[in-house]
Amino acid sequence: MKITKATKNDKKEALKIASDLKDWFNEEGLKNMKIDFELNSVVVAKEDKKVLGFLCYTSYCGKMLLMWMGIKKEKQRKGIGQQLLKWLENESKKLGFTSIEVETLPDEDDYEPYKRTRSFYYKNGFERILYKKARVEGWDDQIVLEKKI
Repeated sequence: MKITKATKNDKKEALKIASDLKDWFNEEGLKNMKIDFELNSVVVAKEDKKVLGFLCYTSYCGKMLLMWMGIKKEKQRKGIGQQLLKWLENESKKLGFTSIEVETLPDEDDYEPYKRTRSFYYKNGFERILYKKARVEGWDDQIVLEKKI
């Protein structure tokens, strides 16, 4: 498996993967993701020229921000997410950053897919640093997780 900067075609494949992950990404999320893919950086994990997973990121004030990540359903729990995260850590170190942040649903939300998401981040060294109330009616509260690197 190889992690590379996403081409235009890779981004289309990544959006297809995200659209198949309905437990995590709704229509509004997919719409925002498509815009974020154009404005920010995206890498993909590929095997035999097929995209297996993606990670969209940016930076802000000396921190790396992980915006979106997804792995093909049938390829989840095989270490692809960890490899994408490790790639982002290495990229962050090269740039002199000291942490990576990600937002997700709070621990208080018992929605099963996001229990697994939070578990993934906690197992990979992230810690909860902030609780954010939803700023838009109908949106979910979020927590900010941080990994020191």
